[in-house]
Amino acid sequence: MNEYPVRRGPPPLRWTILTLSLLVALPAPAAETLADAWRLALSADARLRAADADSDAARATREAARGLAMPRASISSSYTVLSKEPAARIDLPSIPGFSLPNQLPLSERNYATHALQASLPVYTGGRISAAVAAADTGVRASGFERTRTEQAVKLDVVEAWLNVLRARRAQAAAERHLAALDAHALDVGNLSKQGLVARNDVLSVAVAQADARQRLTQAKNAVALSAAAYNRLLGRPLDEAVDLVEPPPPEACREDIAALGARARALRPEMALLGARAEATDQEAEMERAGRRPQVGITGAVMHEDNRYRVNQDIAQIAVGVQWEIFDGGVLRQRTDAAIARARAARERQSDTASLIELEVRREWLAVDEAAQRFATTRAATSQADENLRVARDRYRNGVGTHTEVLDAEALRSLTDYNHLNALYDHHLARLRLRKAVGEL
Repeated sequence: MNEYPVRRGPPPLRWTILTLSLLVALPAPAAETLADAWRLALSADARLRAADADSDAARATREAARGLAMPRASISSSYTVLSKEPAARIDLPSIPGFSLPNQLPLSERNYATHALQASLPVYTGGRISAAVAAADTGVRASGFERTRTEQAVKLDVVEAWLNVLRARRAQAAAERHLAALDAHALDVGNLSKQGLVARNDVLSVAVAQADARQRLTQAKNAVALSAAAYNRLLGRPLDEAVDLVEPPPPEACREDIAALGARARALRPEMALLGARAEATDQEAEMERAGRRPQVGITGAVMHEDNRYRVNQDIAQIAVGVQWEIFDGGVLRQRTDAAIARARAARERQSDTASLIELEVRREWLAVDEAAQRFATTRAATSQADENLRVARDRYRNGVGTHTEVLDAEALRSLTDYNHLNALYDHHLARLRLRKAVGEL
């Protein structure tokens, strides 16, 4: 039986319509906001993972310090080999006809010993409590360090996020500049064909177009590089497509500088971190002082010795011990003085950091004010620059203006575009940097 291949025609129209409907119904990937970027970066940043590991280490250190007050138990075994069998000399009266030994064996030459020992500190002069307090402070300090790291990561994301938006707006401005020059070049070409303009006009506009194309190439490269830097912070492939939400224009808001400085001193993790370090060093000094006080402990043990000369091979013991180091060459005293000096240094750094934070808050506060004024100025200038270019092109077409006036007007409009977009994103960045300086990012 002969078989013939089945010829398949185009799909029915209803399947095509259904497929297109499904594609249209699928939701498009949402553009990323700054909050989205923060969430992704905080889950991927290696600095935060390192800070979390430091926090785990601090908590483990605290548990180890608490364990110093708990009983300790150990099991030990040993096998002893002696060069001679231990014996005691004895003097017995001689008996005629008998040869009496003059030594009594005490232990075998080879024997094994097994022991179970337990010890409990009773009084350490405050050494254990100081160690626990220092470890608790270390845990709090690790939390402050993580907060500081998180704010640094968020500020890096802010800068990368705004750099992408700034670069894209700069590319759009470069494209607009080139399009304006292309339109002017068309006017110059038409007038040149009519013999109404000099060849110099044609050449100069061609040079301006070449410069605009170069600036556009640089702008496209800046877009790609800023997107790669942004993706790196979010833990994504560097060449992944980036779609960001354009933030609304920032509102002018001039907060009181004194109130901002007071909030910064209360909220900045650096202040709390240095305070915690000073407190931990105080506890280290107390630990060194405790070493100069008596140390009291209880020790108990159960031992077994495989020795045929012992009547009782299993022996239990309990002991109360006191150790008091009355002279150590001044080592503990010097260590105490060193810890006190380190605590004093930490508090001095805290004081210096407070003044630096106030300076940082003032700098960012002034930057916000400057960027806001620049933004308002350039926003008004953009419409003026557009109108100036329109007038210059009309004058040139009507033969009452010069070619140079048009190029100057376009260069001025392009400069105004760049000034405006830089003022816009500088304003966004300055406001977020101010939040970071206050400790509220």
